[in-house]
Amino acid sequence: MRQLLRAAPLWALTLSAVLFTGCAGHQRDNYLRDRAATVAYEQPLAQLWPQVKTLMDAHGYSWRELPNQYVLETEWLDSGGGTMGPTSSTRYLIEGLTLADGRAVLRALRTDRVQQQVAMGYATDKGNGGGMADSNAVGRSTTGVAPEQKASYRDLELELEFFRKLNPKGATALEAEASAKYP
Repeated sequence: MRQLLRAAPLWALTLSAVLFTGCAGHQRDNYLRDRAATVAYEQPLAQLWPQVKTLMDAHGYSWRELPNQYVLETEWLDSGGGTMGPTSSTRYLIEGLTLADGRAVLRALRTDRVQQQVAMGYATDKGNGGGMADSNAVGRSTTGVAPEQKASYRDLELELEFFRKLNPKGATALEAEASAKYP
């Protein structure tokens, strides 16, 4: 029993180190995403835009662009689902803007969509009085899709990925800053 009591402070120290490391990792990730939200590039959009399209292509998205503007809207990309389970898909609206000082910013708006397949079976016995309004529905079933649910938000994770690809030196400096702030 004494050995167990002596080991307790060691366990507590180990557990707190693990928890602190986990918290620091989350804080570091949040710091990186928050800073990615404020990134402005020195390069003009004409130089950045082809790399943005390459990155979206690498993620499997097809898109259309507005002529003479730096606006790209992807098609829906399915991300899974079963025969009767929910299906989900994602699309992006990427916009490049030039600031008054000539620097460029990239914004990524992500929309997630979830659709749920539904099925309804009707009673198979006319005599059970199952409360059916249509007595001809006995033995039938139907399927359909519940109303889709959508959620849109700014995707700071993708904006951070843009930063890492478009400004590797700046991204390395930011990651070093985040690691120093949240070791």
